[in-house]
Amino acid sequence: MRSPPKTSQIIWARAVKPLRDRRRELEKTIGGLTQDEEIECASLSVGEAAFVRLCPKLRAHGVHTFDTIPRLNSTVARTKFFCPMLGNADTADTLLQTEWLDKLRKVEGHVASLELAHASPTLLPSMGGSRESLIRRWRTLALLNNRAEAVAHRLMTLDPSSTLWGTRIREIREACSQLHRVEAQVGNPLQCYRSAEEGTTALRAALAVVEHNRPGFEGHRQQPHWPRLTAQAHEAALLQLNALSDSLHNSADKLSLEADSRVTRLPALIRRLYNKCCRDPLEKDAHRSWWETMVTLCRAAQRKGKSWPVLHDKAIREVVDSWEHPDWLAVLENLRHIRYHPKGPPDQCSRPYKF
Repeated sequence: MRSPPKTSQIIWARAVKPLRDRRRELEKTIGGLTQDEEIECASLSVGEAAFVRLCPKLRAHGVHTFDTIPRLNSTVARTKFFCPMLGNADTADTLLQTEWLDKLRKVEGHVASLELAHASPTLLPSMGGSRESLIRRWRTLALLNNRAEAVAHRLMTLDPSSTLWGTRIREIREACSQLHRVEAQVGNPLQCYRSAEEGTTALRAALAVVEHNRPGFEGHRQQPHWPRLTAQAHEAALLQLNALSDSLHNSADKLSLEADSRVTRLPALIRRLYNKCCRDPLEKDAHRSWWETMVTLCRAAQRKGKSWPVLHDKAIREVVDSWEHPDWLAVLENLRHIRYHPKGPPDQCSRPYKF
């Protein structure tokens, strides 16, 4: 694969200066930091430390300036940077540096001010830039899931501070599973790719945090005792693991909200309701509240010119009546197959309106 076309050389100090300035600003804050700022400060510190460790290897592989690293830039504002493959470099450090460099996108106007040439081709080889099929991504995610469970189990058998790490890693695994369930039910193919990539990145980052604080932990399975960490290192690791779990939960919620915003037709809405009820049947009151909100949105869409068959009103009444039925989930299952055109030919997956 080709490298980016010739451009003016951009030294590393100029490119990463906003990240270092932000880290110093947070460290000098006297009045105390919020929880989000503490997470940001810890992430910036760990990423910068990984970058310092990798600098000699970057120079040894000919990556002397910032403009020579792999990047993906569909637009200037969305340019994503990757740590290049450095052979025998520590995988944890390369992942941490990639995550650190990715924060440059959030610095308003900085990437544009660098005047980087457009990468050609758009996708360059890197730690996170290889094209993978969705099935292969799922397989990679499953392998990382198993590795994370093995690491979490070992951490739970050590001292109390390590037990907290193991608990957080299991929370990250559960958040990955939740995100996968949501994207499997409501996500389109592109969202499935993004969700799989996000889960993979989160698990890799969690394993990298453990490896950074306890070098060789995953490989030395027979070692029963490990050096005790400082309170600062322990808290920084917990903050990063909590941030990964929260990010996955937020992605799942965002995916579900995006699916809700696309539903303006009643048959699709009833199918969404049935899927939500099957996924968590104990939250009946929450599902009922969600249904009432979405029906209101559907009626608002009708006023904007979307079609609204008369039989929809009767279908809504049937759903309302089903909440009091002893076997309410079975009633919803029958309702979820209604189609939009009652006089169309029936098929195996749908039936016309019959009330």
